[in-house]
Amino acid sequence: MSDANVTIVEIPTTTAPTAQTITPGNRVRLISITPVYLANLTGTTQATTGRSKARLDVLLDESSTEALRRDHRVDNTNRVKRPAPDMRRKLLHGIPTDCMILAENDS
Repeated sequence: MSDANVTIVEIPTTTAPTAQTITPGNRVRLISITPVYLANLTGTTQATTGRSKARLDVLLDESSTEALRRDHRVDNTNRVKRPAPDMRRKLLHGIPTDCMILAENDS
């Protein structure tokens, strides 16, 4: 039986990613949200009238409002109403901040 050599290498630890702080005025992208047709829409966060800091209103940008208007799935639920034809930017109320990521450099 031969002597086995064992090499111990220390694996560097990595820090866990920190949660993004989403505040009113941030440009955000919606992620991991239901209804699913809201996923990937972008807009600007707005202060809510509620007391929860875990939820903010989101004013969708014009392209996301148009995408929501054209999405046939909107008619399958009462949770979000289809934007009116003359509406340029749709306001979504009480969106959880954990369903948002910062989209400052997003186009």
